[in-house]
Amino acid sequence: MKTSSIADTLWGNKLKLRYLFIASIVLLFAFLGGREIWTQEHRWADIVSGMFYRHDFLHPYLGEARYYDKPLLSYWLIVFFADITGSLNMWALRLPSALAGLLAVWSIYRLGTKLKDKQLGLLSGWMLLTTFYFIFWARTSSADMLNVAGSLFAIAWYVDKRDQQSFFNYAFFFIILALTSLCKGLVGAIVPVIAVLIDIVIQQSWRRHLRWSLLWALFPALIIYLLPFLASSYYGGEAYGQSGLYLVYRENILRFFQPFDHKGPIYTYFIFLPLYLLPWTFFFVPALYALKGRWKCLSKDEKWLSWTLLCLFLFFTLSGSRRSYYVLPLVPFAILFTADWLLMAAPRFTNTLRCAVWTILLSYILLFITLDLVPAWYYSSCGVQRFASALKEEAGKEKPWDTWHVVMLDAESKLIFYLGLPPSTKIDGLHKEGVPANREQQTTASLLKAWPILNHKPRHTIFITRKRYVQSLKEFFVGYRLVEMPTKCSFPFMKNHEMNMPVAFIPEEN
Repeated sequence: MKTSSIADTLWGNKLKLRYLFIASIVLLFAFLGGREIWTQEHRWADIVSGMFYRHDFLHPYLGEARYYDKPLLSYWLIVFFADITGSLNMWALRLPSALAGLLAVWSIYRLGTKLKDKQLGLLSGWMLLTTFYFIFWARTSSADMLNVAGSLFAIAWYVDKRDQQSFFNYAFFFIILALTSLCKGLVGAIVPVIAVLIDIVIQQSWRRHLRWSLLWALFPALIIYLLPFLASSYYGGEAYGQSGLYLVYRENILRFFQPFDHKGPIYTYFIFLPLYLLPWTFFFVPALYALKGRWKCLSKDEKWLSWTLLCLFLFFTLSGSRRSYYVLPLVPFAILFTADWLLMAAPRFTNTLRCAVWTILLSYILLFITLDLVPAWYYSSCGVQRFASALKEEAGKEKPWDTWHVVMLDAESKLIFYLGLPPSTKIDGLHKEGVPANREQQTTASLLKAWPILNHKPRHTIFITRKRYVQSLKEFFVGYRLVEMPTKCSFPFMKNHEMNMPVAFIPEEN
């Protein structure tokens, strides 16, 4: 099949939205629970499991520490899906992000269609769907993809309804902002507001929007936004001791002007915006280069895209707090900007069209293999989840799992989630005075100094640690059965990873 024919099918004369929709569902949802918890996903797993454990869904805890750094909605969505599926598992943790990814693809299609035509909408959708970091975060349990999808959906709604000024249209727009802000923070409202204000200036339409219905439409959104914070304060707020609204101020406004962490250098997003656009960076750069020559020929909506991308980039860059993935909300605008240039360049440069087609096809296949298939294959027989299942089975031979006490000796924190341990479970690390922190330097003496419990082991207690400590700890666990990962999980090129795999010592009770 010729590339022009493929292009016609994806975004040309034979375009079908259902092709994009089906491809999105496959890439976003296939084997969604196959990969085990990745770094910050543990935060959502720990907080939500703690909510179920305490039967308290208004006051988030990370372990036993109060943790209202994020609003409640991203946790509540996981609670909702866990309740529907009957289990707090990886599917329930990631479903909100995957659904948000699907909403983002639909929103960029809708936005591109309203700005120009269906070709721009579909091409932008295919490009966003084949952007590595977009798919990565859409398959990761966090608030970041919820923030991207909510912001993009709000902007798509505005562009769709900007010529239909009514109380309902305004109210729905502000409600989207409120719900998005309840996921990650005020940035969920700031990004759409910046985009809308730029459009109003370019279109010179501010007089049309200065009406009482706009003011009244704010009130439903304010009520929706404030309700969770008021409920947290009213029901057990004094015992909890943290104000959600104060933390909104601290995490959003104070962090912007006086950052207390995540102080990336001023050039952070000059590096990470191109990185987060891969593989479309190779088209984005020439699109930027061609902007000066194209500027006079651009429509108002095309100029709006350029100005919005620039202003959002400046907004995030001027923030004192910078991290790589904070750049995610810029990605859809950069994709739209690049897609618009591609459609303008295609008639003159057939090689550009051919490259775009093959980039979509190859990226989709590679993303499906690397983010869907390979993790599901590996963790089907390896990883912490399989170890947790094996440990429960072995411990159950002695007595029921929930009657055991568990002590974690420098074990991975995600084991708490997979083993269903209470939030009060502590991980006894190595960072004690006089003990070297480097795991490879540990000796029997240094481990004993870090973990004096080894000399006075309580009864009915399972000890979980890392494989690298087994030889040094064997003398303390005479009469204990060793449980470790299956041997088929061992790969020569993953020697260091293998040494950090969990092991457990189960006392022989009989």
